[in-house]
Amino acid sequence: MVADDPAVLPQAGRLLALDVGDRRIGLAVSIPPGSLILPAGHIQRRNRRADVAAILNAANSRDAVAIIVGIPYDARGRPGEQARKIQSLARVLERSADIPVLTVDESYTSNAAETELRQADPSAPPSRGDIDAGAAVAILRRFVAQHGQG
Repeated sequence: MVADDPAVLPQAGRLLALDVGDRRIGLAVSIPPGSLILPAGHIQRRNRRADVAAILNAANSRDAVAIIVGIPYDARGRPGEQARKIQSLARVLERSADIPVLTVDESYTSNAAETELRQADPSAPPSRGDIDAGAAVAILRRFVAQHGQG
């Protein structure tokens, strides 16, 4: 089962956050002790097996001690169809990973990321990949704010 308790996190280390969409998975990484969170690109989705392998490779190459998966709950805090698909991916990822996989509510992070990117540079519309990575940053900020680095 995907861990809901951040107590399973090691005391220090990088966290990798995922903003899972139908076409891309946005990535963000924290630099210990969690005060610096950076966008880390995105993964183009292909199929579940390839997606899990790419996520594990991203976690390994960044020396992540945990993977944080954003779940898009509805306004009442319930999982809809998209949330259930992402929860399923998180369970597969958890079975394949040798580090903890945790979830956090990611509601409205893509909208916030797009707004922030447009304000940062009004002359250049952000790419979808940049928005996805920005949403992963927002997901990781939310997780760290709620639970700390570990």
